[in-house]
This record gives sequence, structure tokens and C-alpha cells, in this order.
Amino acid sequence: MATKYGFSDLREQLVEDLKGAYPTKWEDFESARILGEDVFGSPEPHPNAVLNLFTEQNVRFAIPFASYCAYLGGFAALMSDEPGTALPRHTLARTIYGMGLSQRTMTHAAYRIAYVDNLRICPERACVLNAGINPRERRNEALRKVSDVLSGRRQGGVLSTPSLGDITCEICARELEGYHAAWRSTCWRQLPSVLGVAGSWDEV
Repeated sequence: MATKYGFSDLREQLVEDLKGAYPTKWEDFESARILGEDVFGSPEPHPNAVLNLFTEQNVRFAIPFASYCAYLGGFAALMSDEPGTALPRHTLARTIYGMGLSQRTMTHAAYRIAYVDNLRICPERACVLNAGINPRERRNEALRKVSDVLSGRRQGGVLSTPSLGDITCEICARELEGYHAAWRSTCWRQLPSVLGVAGSWDEV
């Protein structure tokens, strides 16, 4: 409405208020207290409606994270055809394709942990990184479980911070924490490009 009726100062302030919830810097994302559609208060809008709004109003800096939020709703919500929530075909395809690429990045990270350079032979029987008995089978189990955690399938996507302590011992979880954070920041840096919005956050 601010755009429609030419209230440019009001529009600029509204856009400024969105920057904290739709960050463009990794450190701002990690420290944010409110993210995504939570910034709009109650009743919380459908993430597709928010993505449509930002696209129509050309609020470019917010589109990558808004796309990520829409993806977190799952395919049923992402493909909603309810009034105001149906995404244009190009936006829908771009979001699904881009987040698929991000999931692939985390799957690659899980593979490296389980098979390449980060899996130590842990003596703790309950730790998924205990590969002392039947190593091939245990490594396959580790790959599956670590992949689920890094991809955020249980707690909100590839940028989330689920605890590896649920599947590893405390020592292994601490060792893998920095590795996990590095892959999450990689996914963050790639977000604008994999979603086809821009080549980098600077360009956004």
C-alpha cells in the first residue's frame, strides 16, 4: 500500500525494519533473534505469501532467505494453490531447484565425515562414529544419520543447528561442531546463486 499510494518514506522504513529478519550476512543470521515471517507478528503470514510480496515489490535482499523459509514449509505448503499463496511457476521451480543444491552440499559434507577425513574410530558403543565392528555397515549407518542431522531434516533445513550430540558422544560432537558450522556457512554463501536471485550476497 505504501508503494501504491506513493508513501516512499514509509516504504523505506518498512523495508528497513525487515532487514533484521531477512539478513544478508552470515553473522547477522546467526545472531538474529527474529527470522523470517515471525517479524510480521500474529497472525503469521504464509511464507509463500511473503515470498510473493518481496518478489512483486522487488525487495531483493530479502528474497533468498524468504525462498529458504518457503522451502522449510515442505512441498505441500510450497505448492499451495490457496489464494495469495500460490507461487509463480518460475519462483517455485527456482526455489525447489536451489534448495535441492543446498541439500546436496550437506550430503557431501556428511559423506566426508563418514568416509573421508573426519570419522574417527570412537570407542563409545552408543556413538555413531564407533566403526570398530563391521566398519562398512557402521559407516553406512553413520552416513545416513549424520546426513539427516546436517540436512536439518528433523529441525529446520540446512541452515539450522541441530545437535550432533544426539547421535555421537560428547567428545565427537565437539570435534564435529566447527566442521558443521563451516558447511552451514557455505550453504549460506551459496543461497543467492543457487536460487537464481544473484551471484552473491553483495550483488543482492
